[in-house]
Amino acid sequence: MKQWLIVWLTMVAVTIPVGTFAGSEAIFKLKLDAARKGDAEACYDVGYRYEKGRGTEQDDELAVEWFRKAADQGLDKAQYKLGMHFLKGKGVDEDPEQAKLWLKKAADQGYPPAQYQLGKLYASAEERDYELALEWLKKAQDNGYEPATREIRKVRKKLN
Repeated sequence: MKQWLIVWLTMVAVTIPVGTFAGSEAIFKLKLDAARKGDAEACYDVGYRYEKGRGTEQDDELAVEWFRKAADQGLDKAQYKLGMHFLKGKGVDEDPEQAKLWLKKAADQGYPPAQYQLGKLYASAEERDYELALEWLKKAQDNGYEPATREIRKVRKKLN
């Protein structure tokens, strides 16, 4: 029995066979149309699809472009993704200050992966602000982000 995925986008239902590349391309086109109209979630989705090569060719530069459009609208997960691209130099030049700026925007909104990465950044050899690192890592842990627990132990060892 063939499975079908129904995608609701701007009040239009589209039925696409699950697991087909054609289906993935169709979803990408629908998301791209919504993103071009300024929908922040769709901008994020288009960025993610460019980042992963889902329904389109993988392209980190285009991923960054679409993440930025969503991030500029205040979408926390897009701010996080943009920060990570600056941190790793994917699709943009590596820029720790820009990475910190975007990660902090997402972290300030309570986005646990951003709080975690910001904590790791402050614990790094370049930053070495262990107190601030612990502060962000504890926020991530309090928000249920399990990897923060291990990182907190590492930072506390550095403090002793």
